[in-house]
Amino acid sequence: MVMTAAAVMGCGSQSGDGGTAAPEEKNTENNVESSVESGSEESGEVDVFARYDEPVEISSVKNLGAGMQFPEGDSLEDNVWTRYYEEALNIKVNWVWSTNTEQYAQKVNIAITSDDIPDVMQVNASQLKMMYDNGQIMDVTEVAEANLAPFTKEVLNSDGGLAMQAATFDGRLYAIPKIGSPLMTAKVLWVRTDWLDNLGLELPETVEDMRNIAEAFTTQDPDGNGVDDTYGLAVYKDLYGSGYADLTGFFNAYNAYPGIWVDKGDEVVWGGIQPEVKDAMAALHEMYAAGQIDPEFGVKDANKVNEDVSAGRCGMMFGDFWNMAWINDAKIKDPSFEWVPVAIPSLDGTTPAKAQLSASTVDFYVISADCEHPEAVIKMLNLQLEKSYGETAEPEVYNITPEGFGTYQYPVVSIEPPMKNFTAAQKVTAVINGEADPDTLNDEERGYYEMACKSLDGDHKDNNWHQLKMYGPGGALGVIYDNYWVSGNVVNDAYYAAPTEAMAEMLPTLKKQQLQDYTNIILEGDLDKFDSFVANWNQLGGEEITQEVNDWHAEQN
Repeated sequence: MVMTAAAVMGCGSQSGDGGTAAPEEKNTENNVESSVESGSEESGEVDVFARYDEPVEISSVKNLGAGMQFPEGDSLEDNVWTRYYEEALNIKVNWVWSTNTEQYAQKVNIAITSDDIPDVMQVNASQLKMMYDNGQIMDVTEVAEANLAPFTKEVLNSDGGLAMQAATFDGRLYAIPKIGSPLMTAKVLWVRTDWLDNLGLELPETVEDMRNIAEAFTTQDPDGNGVDDTYGLAVYKDLYGSGYADLTGFFNAYNAYPGIWVDKGDEVVWGGIQPEVKDAMAALHEMYAAGQIDPEFGVKDANKVNEDVSAGRCGMMFGDFWNMAWINDAKIKDPSFEWVPVAIPSLDGTTPAKAQLSASTVDFYVISADCEHPEAVIKMLNLQLEKSYGETAEPEVYNITPEGFGTYQYPVVSIEPPMKNFTAAQKVTAVINGEADPDTLNDEERGYYEMACKSLDGDHKDNNWHQLKMYGPGGALGVIYDNYWVSGNVVNDAYYAAPTEAMAEMLPTLKKQQLQDYTNIILEGDLDKFDSFVANWNQLGGEEITQEVNDWHAEQN
C-alpha cells in the first residue's frame, strides 16, 4: 500500500504550471537540419542530413518483430518512417520481402545462397562472415567515416569499440553493428502474483521457492475454477533465444550459461557443455514429469505459449523485460491478472544468481556490394537515431505513439543508446514515487510516465500496463539494473569479435544439436545423454572452435 500511495501521489503531480506539459509543436521536415550543424562548402565537411536532389531508392527486407502493428491506414510500405525518409532525405524504401522472427534467419540464408541481396539487410554474425567470405557485402570503412553523424558515432562506440570490432575483418569495417546493451539481454522471472495471493504464497527468492510455487500452481487450483487446467512454468519449443518463456534464466539459476562463452580465468569455455547444465536439465525433467511444464512444450512456439499465458493456464515464466507487452490484452480483459518480475532465484539461498549477458552486438546491417548509394543507408541511420533519441527527438512520433504503436520497429536500420532504457526507468520511477518532478523527464520518458500512471489508475489499454511493468516502480528494468548491474551479478559473453573460421562453419550446426539433445533429455530424463552430447560436441568441431576462441582471447590480454 505504501508504494501505491506514493505512486498515485507521483502520478498526480504534473509540471510546474499545474497541468501536463503538452508536446511542443515541431516542424517535422526541417528541424533536423536546423538543429544539427550542417557541413559547408567552406569547411569541406559532409552534411550527413542533406536531402538528395533526385529520389534515391533503397531496397531491404524486414524482420517483423513481436507485436508489430500499424495505425489504421498505415503499413510496412507506408508509415511514419517511410514517409519521413522521403520528406527529409528523398529516399524511397522498397521492401523486397518481410517475414516473422522465426522464419527470418532462414529467408536470409536463402537470399545469401541465391545471391539475391537487397541494398541493406540485417544479418547475424554467422551470416555476416558468410557474406564477407562470398564477397557479397561492401567495405563501408570510408563511407561510414564520412557520413556517420557525431551522435551516431558516439552510440556505435559506446561499448568501447567492441561492437565495431565485431563488424571488422582485416582492419576494415564491413557492417554497421546493431549495437545494444548487453544488460538488456538479462532475464527475470515473471510470476503471477494474484495466484500467489490466492494460495497464500510469497514471491520466490530461491530455486526451492520457485519449484514449490511451480508445484502449487500445478496442483492447488490457483485460479479457483475447480478444474485441473494450470501448470507452473511456461517453456517454448526452442528453450532459449526468444526472450519469452525462455529458459536462459532457469539455467542461470543453476549457474549454467548456455549460448555464451564463459571466461573461467585460465580458459574460455562454451557455457552449453558445462556440468552445471546437467543439473538444470535434471530439474527441468522432474518438473516436466510432474506436469509443472506443459507436456506439449516441444511443439509450441512462443506465440502458442503466449496463448496459454494469456488464457490463464500458466503462472511463471523466465524472459525479457518486455514480456508483458504480449499479454497486455489479457490484463485489460481481467484486471486481477497481475504479474511481477523478480531477479533470477538463488540456488543456495545465500549467493545471488548471476545473469548471463550476450555480447553488445549479435546482429549487423550489411550493405550489398552492388548498392549504388551506400551513404543513403548511413543517412537513414543518422535520421533514426536523431529523431528517436537526439536533440530533435520526437519519441511520441518516431518511437512509441500515445496510442501505443511501436513505431521504433518500422525503420530500415535502427540502433539505440545502450543504457537509455535503464535511465528512463530510474527517472520515471522516481517521479511516480514522488521523489522527482515530472519536469525532469524528456519527451520519451514523459510518455512512459504518463502511460504508467494511467495503468496505476486502472486504464491498462494501449500498452499502459506493459509500460508500467517495464519503467514503473518494481518494473523489470529496475529489477535488472539493481539486482544484476549495480551488484555485478552478471556473466558476460567472453567472445565479442567476428566469427572465427571454424565458428562460422560449425557452430550453427552444433547449436542445433545442443537444442535437440537438451530437449530430449528434458523429455526423457536420461542424463547420460548429456555426457554423450558433450563428447560429440567436441568431436564435431567444438574443440577446434574453443581453441580458436582461446587463441583470440589470449591476443586481447
